[in-house]
Amino acid sequence: MALSNSVFGNRCVSFFYVVVSLLTALPVVAQNAASLVDRGLAAERSGLVERAEAYYREAIEQDSAEEAYLRLGIMMQHAERYAEAADLLRHSASGLGLSHLSICLAERKQWDEARSVAERAIELGETTAPMTTLALCESAQGRHINAQTWAAKALKANPNDARANNVMGVICFRKGADNDALRYFRKAVSLDSNDVDAYYNLGTMYCLRNNSETAVIHIKKGLKLHPKSAKLYSCLGRAYAMRGDSQRAVACYERILQIDSTNLNALIRIGNIYCDEGHYDQAQAYFKRATLVDPSSPEGHKGQGRTYTASGDYRKAVQAYIRATQLDNSDHETYLMMADLYNKQNNAQREKNCYKKSAKLGNKTAQQWCVKHGLAW
Repeated sequence: MALSNSVFGNRCVSFFYVVVSLLTALPVVAQNAASLVDRGLAAERSGLVERAEAYYREAIEQDSAEEAYLRLGIMMQHAERYAEAADLLRHSASGLGLSHLSICLAERKQWDEARSVAERAIELGETTAPMTTLALCESAQGRHINAQTWAAKALKANPNDARANNVMGVICFRKGADNDALRYFRKAVSLDSNDVDAYYNLGTMYCLRNNSETAVIHIKKGLKLHPKSAKLYSCLGRAYAMRGDSQRAVACYERILQIDSTNLNALIRIGNIYCDEGHYDQAQAYFKRATLVDPSSPEGHKGQGRTYTASGDYRKAVQAYIRATQLDNSDHETYLMMADLYNKQNNAQREKNCYKKSAKLGNKTAQQWCVKHGLAW
């Protein structure tokens, strides 16, 4: 019996020390996580971005610290890694976290969720950023008056907010007020020289005005500040392509793929350039990569269909276009491309059907074709 009591007593003592050691260890972990976040913030202020990222990730591993999720999410947003940023920011219930989450969702064109998150941020007292996101959501869905109202509210809350000025420029552009759009984009750049979107939109506007030289000037200014911006390299590639400098355009898109090997837009752009130049095997290689990067996107299949059409392989072209329509049957461009294919095959009935589908979905070229041929859609 004495032995039994002795063993029981020893076990109690051991258990006591285990519990005490666990309880005393918990605050240390929390303190370490908080300290890591502080170190990350200090590293960011010193421009040591990679070091800051490492501190935040370690803090998350140690304690799933909400502040670490928030700071790392904002970093990924600035790095244009919007999907990862959104996943991180979903761990933050703060108004600031929700504001940044709404921005990332808008960048990914997830308009319904972006709207919902922005509204929650406003309820928590945030103003300019979520109001600007709501303006983008309204504008993307064609409600330009509502969009302008929200953008005006954002500017009233902070007239010197670069993103709010930039979004007001986007709204003006979509309304056809190009000069006003340029004015807002220039103001955004003057307010915040680090605003990537403002440089991108300035470059895009000048491209649309067939002024690629000025576009290149503005985009290169932005790239000096943001040498890893996929957005800016994409716009620069577009400007070079407009000038007929396909070699430099491809180099820009390849630079994007060095930064982000899964960038769908860069893969599609390179594929299109090679297709236009008659390098069909190279074009198909990039379109194939696009279908693997995002199997739910029709873009790679559309590119394959276009390339097979250009190379005369109509059977494979039809298969590629059908796959694209299976993934998205609301894309008027795909049906327009199919109409061109059926025209080359002298299949008048299917050509007509595709033109009608494209016209019904809002394609102006298809609508003009239908009117010319006396067809309703």
